[in-house]
Amino acid sequence: MCLVQPSPERTRCIDLLFSVTPLFVSREQFEQSLEGWELDPVLREDGSIGIIFLSKGPEFHFSKFGTDIQASRSILKKYPGELIDRHGYALTKTPKGDTRQQRFNTRLGFYQVGQDEFDIHFRIDNLRVKEPPCQSQQ
Repeated sequence: MCLVQPSPERTRCIDLLFSVTPLFVSREQFEQSLEGWELDPVLREDGSIGIIFLSKGPEFHFSKFGTDIQASRSILKKYPGELIDRHGYALTKTPKGDTRQQRFNTRLGFYQVGQDEFDIHFRIDNLRVKEPPCQSQQ
């Protein structure tokens, strides 16, 4: 069996995610739970990680590290935009107690498709795009 070593960037992301996880698992178990997931960091100007997006098929999640970084149009174009383009939809989960994120999801075009003990499950089929104002004909 050939073991492939994770890239330094992936290791850096996993280390950061593990440092904020509320789970009582070892670092090794945590890394194993992320097998098959793509990790995509969004860097600040100083090179530090501001956000990490995790995706597997149409499902994605993110973790923010600080309040100084926001979801820009380019980020929304990629998550969930590119997932919608690739799979026809995107899925995410939001903690039941995070009403701010739930409102953001709804404004973006997500709708609830289920829930479990901890999370509300959301789906989005297309991004709500602001239409340009109508031009009157002269």
